[in-house]
Amino acid sequence: MIHGGRAVRGGAGGGVLARGGALARGWVLALAGVLGALGAGAGCEERAGVGPAAKKGVGEACADGAECASSVCAAIGGVCSKGCRVDRECGAGYVCRSRDDGPDGVCSKPQGRAPGEACMTAVECQHGRCLHRAGALDQPGHCSAYCESADDCPAGLKICEEIADSAGRKMCLPGEGGAGTAAPGSRGKASER
Repeated sequence: MIHGGRAVRGGAGGGVLARGGALARGWVLALAGVLGALGAGAGCEERAGVGPAAKKGVGEACADGAECASSVCAAIGGVCSKGCRVDRECGAGYVCRSRDDGPDGVCSKPQGRAPGEACMTAVECQHGRCLHRAGALDQPGHCSAYCESADDCPAGLKICEEIADSAGRKMCLPGEGGAGTAAPGSRGKASER
């Protein structure tokens, strides 16, 4: 049988193609179950385009990461994806949505409310982040996004700073940029509920 890319001595009976195309008795193919399903005496032949399925590229529909060349299938939007830190790394038509299992995000189709829109929970927001004023988790907050500079943030959210509960990442906050220009009480917590 085939083991780790090499043939090893197997069960009795039946022959399979050996090196050089000769038939070798006493050897079996690891895929015997597949060949058996083809019927007795089925021969092997090379066919163009037959082989393992090619992995899907970023943006192609998927149900599981195993289908994707990147091994990442975005839960939101169901497309093969890649890791990201900010939207511009994702390309047109995608946003960098936060993940539950780490500080970085995954490129996803935008679903939900855009940064700056009102929210109560993170799941409502395109980027998976709902910011609330400190001590006011029961009051509406606003959707936000990760940023590295104010250039990564939309109008009205031009403050790019690290806040509590953001795992060391900077978030877009209300204001127009520059020191001390954030809206009063805007530096709060990132909601993940």
